[in-house]
Amino acid sequence: MQSRRFILQAFDPEYGHPAFETMFIVERPEELRTLLGAAADEDLNLVMVYPLDPADVAAINRHFGLSFDPEGRKTSLCNWTGSSEIPYLVHTGYELVLMLDGRKKFARMSTEYPARHEGEDQFDRYVAQGVLHKEVEVDQFAEAVRLQDGRLLEGFRTAYYTLKGEEWRIPAWKLILKASSKSTWSEDFERLEGMLFGYEDWQSDWWIDDISQRRVLFGSLLVYVAVSASDLAEIEISGYRALPPPKSIAKLFVTASEEPDDEVQQLMIGTEAFALVKFRVKARSFRRLVDKGGRVHELPPERIKDLNRCIIGDIEIVMSHDAAAH
Repeated sequence: MQSRRFILQAFDPEYGHPAFETMFIVERPEELRTLLGAAADEDLNLVMVYPLDPADVAAINRHFGLSFDPEGRKTSLCNWTGSSEIPYLVHTGYELVLMLDGRKKFARMSTEYPARHEGEDQFDRYVAQGVLHKEVEVDQFAEAVRLQDGRLLEGFRTAYYTLKGEEWRIPAWKLILKASSKSTWSEDFERLEGMLFGYEDWQSDWWIDDISQRRVLFGSLLVYVAVSASDLAEIEISGYRALPPPKSIAKLFVTASEEPDDEVQQLMIGTEAFALVKFRVKARSFRRLVDKGGRVHELPPERIKDLNRCIIGDIEIVMSHDAAAH
């Protein structure tokens, strides 16, 4: 297994954003998995965000020779991603403090319904003070879905925030969504979204140029999934346009990489994993289908039909045990 980079973050108690952080290299990720214990049992790729208690921080410091001191702050561990190389501060995770500073004009926070989004109490404090405007929208499913951990998913809930006097940005965003649903997401829609959020022109220019260089289809996400030999046969029968319902929970990995890195290849680990396939999906539809954010998702067999409606173009075979045998 290749070495990996991870980030320890200490969070500001008032605004909920990382107050400071440190990156460290893990030569043997299985050692970090051991330190995380049972919490990492289902996370083969170690891409989840892990809340840490003081004992966890001390163990990681000791094992990897670090001196990270959160000074009593809430602490988490996360996998390093390419977003760390963007030449400006991405708003994600810093929404509240940037809005209060006037640098971010609009935010939308989505989560599974009936849950509230992370840090909502902190936002509500400034809503109550009249600094922020808030609107909540709930998109309920026709039928609730029971998640693997036992929670009942009844739909998705989105909380919209603007500074006072900037409320027009919420209906403007909804108009963009309505317009894009009649065609497809494009560079123009991407730029308009950035303007509503409050990004500067040069930041949007960099973002769009980066998307173009990576040859990413606007409004889409790249998804990898490991399939069995029988699943692959059914994919071929469908003309490489649809996934069959799996026998168990399907694990989906979202990434920007067109080539399967070490994390993605680990999806092949499993008794029935025969091949690794990739496909593009409509980003908005996919995020509504799963949990809106994150890189690793689990989907019950009965919802694969909904995933198939999100797929754009053909399903591609990335690797298979059969090919490896040759």
